[in-house]
Amino acid sequence: MNVAIVGGGYAGVAAAIELNRLGYGDDVTLFDARLRHQKITQWHKLARGRHAHHYEVAFSHLAQRFNFRFVHKAVDMKRVTTDPAAELGRNFGAIILAHGSHTPAHPPGVITLDQLRDDQASQHLVNNLAHESIAVIGGGPTGVQFAFEFAARGNSVDLYEARDRLLPTFDASLGFTALKAAYAAGIRVHLLTEFLRFENGSIICSAGGTEETRQTRHVLFVPGVKSTPAYTCDVYGRLEYQNGGRFYAAGDNSHIPGPGLNTKSAQAAVRKGQHVARTVIADLTGKAARAYTYPELGYFVSLGPANAVGYVLSQKTAFSGPVALFMKEAIEKQYNLYLEGLPVYP
Repeated sequence: MNVAIVGGGYAGVAAAIELNRLGYGDDVTLFDARLRHQKITQWHKLARGRHAHHYEVAFSHLAQRFNFRFVHKAVDMKRVTTDPAAELGRNFGAIILAHGSHTPAHPPGVITLDQLRDDQASQHLVNNLAHESIAVIGGGPTGVQFAFEFAARGNSVDLYEARDRLLPTFDASLGFTALKAAYAAGIRVHLLTEFLRFENGSIICSAGGTEETRQTRHVLFVPGVKSTPAYTCDVYGRLEYQNGGRFYAAGDNSHIPGPGLNTKSAQAAVRKGQHVARTVIADLTGKAARAYTYPELGYFVSLGPANAVGYVLSQKTAFSGPVALFMKEAIEKQYNLYLEGLPVYP
């Protein structure tokens, strides 16, 4: 009974941990192009001057702790579904595709989240950015969190969002709270403004069909992420329309129909990874699998070192302030304990 996991993000690591909890850790091989698992939802703290290694764990350490085998390899995602044995070096009874998402195509001269993950020069710049000017493209959680961190260090910050509010995938109350806090922090917010390009120290945008030009020293490009390829699964996490073999998907690159949480978030990725691991064992042992039904419990976004906004159970319950900040930090610590081997995600 051999299981391959392609991708060591939140979903892939959660699948490996769950398979080990179920007693099958020794049968798991995890493939990833990086040497370290990255807690990417905490990456905005690089703008506080914190170094990336605080938010990384070596796969070799996780492999020892959770009894799986780690292979440092960039897997060809097309080839792995057409000729898995050739791409992975051996036959596997089940293959979990958990490669996650990445920054979409971006213009030259900007910093992307993918660059911050791998490029030490970009990390050094963000670690030390203070009293300069920076434009943040994207008013989702990542862009909002970085914008507040930059502002807290005395930078002149412009935050651009193409839609009509910040945090546009959430209830309007969260976006309004973030907008109010942004104004208080001195962040200039440009809604309904589309980024076009960055050249010669100028950012060119379009607002209402009119081009606007503003001077800025740096640009952080975080308009969201894209999953390529992305997979539609059945309610158990199995790939639909697969040509033989046992393929499953978890994380940002998967959509599992039904009432379960499908957002591009660490919370959803962890729960999908756990769920698919259980489905794999059920299939390989001839037992009945269960449908994915995990409900959203809440979500919190940092608004700098001393504030946050979020909700519990319902987006209509949005709140900010010290309690929200406590919840945000508690969620981060919960995941840290999970990687230490504590059963904090039942």
